[in-house]
Amino acid sequence: MRTKNFSYFLKTGFLSLSCLAFLASCTTDSEEIDEPVLNMGDPKNMSEQGSRCFEIISFEVEGEEQADSFSDIRWEFRNNGTVIARSPNQERPGSWNIGFDNGVQKMTLTSEDSLPPWPIAGIWTVVSLDPVNPQFIDDEGDVLEFGTSTCSLISPELETLNAVLRDSLFVVAGFTYQGEDVTESFNDVTLDFNDNNKVIAQRFAQQRNGQWMTSENEDGLVLTIQFDPPPVPLTYFNAAWDVAVFNDTIIELQDIAGPPGSESYLIITMEH
Repeated sequence: MRTKNFSYFLKTGFLSLSCLAFLASCTTDSEEIDEPVLNMGDPKNMSEQGSRCFEIISFEVEGEEQADSFSDIRWEFRNNGTVIARSPNQERPGSWNIGFDNGVQKMTLTSEDSLPPWPIAGIWTVVSLDPVNPQFIDDEGDVLEFGTSTCSLISPELETLNAVLRDSLFVVAGFTYQGEDVTESFNDVTLDFNDNNKVIAQRFAQQRNGQWMTSENEDGLVLTIQFDPPPVPLTYFNAAWDVAVFNDTIIELQDIAGPPGSESYLIITMEH
């Protein structure tokens, strides 16, 4: 639990500490720095996928400590500016950026899916970029403090499903939508599940972007797909699909939560 002295230190000393965090002098208000400074990623692995993982050890909102609400979430900051929030049953994508605003070093955190924004999303002034204990404060005096952690909180089966989705390009092998066979409508459609939880549906030269997310519940694995119309046929993919079977070449999905006759089944296979 944070002491009053430490909270006072955060709220009054962040400007000087933000300079020390870079081991460099502060910029003046007239200086402009356009390039982000990658300090939350992995400085030892400068590839785009290099990353470090953290847990929230303090999150004070209006003086109330809320870190316990995030105890089962790990935050993976990648060098390419993406951040993945992982809980035991789902992943949520977002982005991060560190730069300067009128000489003050700040970090912007943004969630990038259709769910409600992360409570920690926003613009944070850097207090410290200590590699094991980064600390931030916002304009309201709320405090955000990370500690280093391991990345994985998801089950090995869900981790394998994510890897299969990201590593392959898929085609529709069979599709029954609410009891009707619509497979022919999806001939030549490919599905590309990207690292940033974007899914690209392509048919010949036409592309449409959607979102995907995996999760896990007491019944098993779930793959959620969301495309916005138009075109209408792509919205047939929109569902929280139960994963019935999957391996490195085929994924069989089903949506049987509705009344009899409304069941949907989707089979996607790796493109050869």
